[in-house]
Amino acid sequence: MDKLRALRYFKRVVELNSFSAVAEEFSVPASSVSRRIKDLEASLGIELIKRTTRHVSITELGQIYYQHIGEILSKLTYADELISQSFDNPSGTLKVSAPPGLSKALLVPLFRRFRQQFPNILLDLDYTNEYALFGQDSVDLAIRGGPVDDTRLIAKPLIRSGFTLWAHTQLADRLNTQFGTTNWSIEQLCRCPAIMFRSKTALVPWWAHEQGDWQPVSSQPVLISNDSATLLDALAHGEGLLLAPDWLLPAHLKNQVMPVAQHHKLSPGKIHTVEINLVYQHAKYQLPNIKLSVDFICDYMRTHAADMVKF
Repeated sequence: MDKLRALRYFKRVVELNSFSAVAEEFSVPASSVSRRIKDLEASLGIELIKRTTRHVSITELGQIYYQHIGEILSKLTYADELISQSFDNPSGTLKVSAPPGLSKALLVPLFRRFRQQFPNILLDLDYTNEYALFGQDSVDLAIRGGPVDDTRLIAKPLIRSGFTLWAHTQLADRLNTQFGTTNWSIEQLCRCPAIMFRSKTALVPWWAHEQGDWQPVSSQPVLISNDSATLLDALAHGEGLLLAPDWLLPAHLKNQVMPVAQHHKLSPGKIHTVEINLVYQHAKYQLPNIKLSVDFICDYMRTHAADMVKF
């Protein structure tokens, strides 16, 4: 029995709760994963995982075993990566998780330049609004918004920006005429057609900071989506107003739209600014692929997004 391989299969089955997902990750049949773990159980003389036709669950002894082998396997993986990687000729696979909206706005050209700089590193890019779980998900770097509370992780700020309410120029002119002013009140703003972002769980509301406190803006949605391309298309066709971070709009679209209601401090989350961070595990920064990638991404953002990046 290849015990090391069996241990790695077992660890990932516990984390993914699926034999088929582990099989896909390791590019082997699901039967091979199951057989290896059965061999491991036989050698230990205990049941690690309970199997049914629809469910996989870890036993109490399996949980104890998992807790003890996790750190050992992580150290072995780190040692393998450290020895196999080189600063002179970096290679291997780099798995990156990033939000789709940011990828379309800034990351596509960044990673094109990265591939030119490091042609032997295979980029595996996962564009998702889900937060990657380091140690469970197979990810090396994550680009995401909001604070990072895990002390095992390092977060380097890439972008810190405010929010702007945008309207197509024709829609803005029509609303200015309707209201008889360019300084719309909150009540007037509530009557405007709105293009709204939806998170995984709910509609993301608008808030206005007035007299030292946040108050909700009762928007009138004409479109709700979790896809930035769809929202930007609706903005470009004058369907409604879009409240967005400053980095989201591509340069060509800014020729068709304009900021509105700038005398109000508006936000989708009771915050004045949003920070986008590059996140990675503290313990892995010594790995050549991680260090080179982190340094490259930070340097690129300083150069190409200088008007939005504040360190």
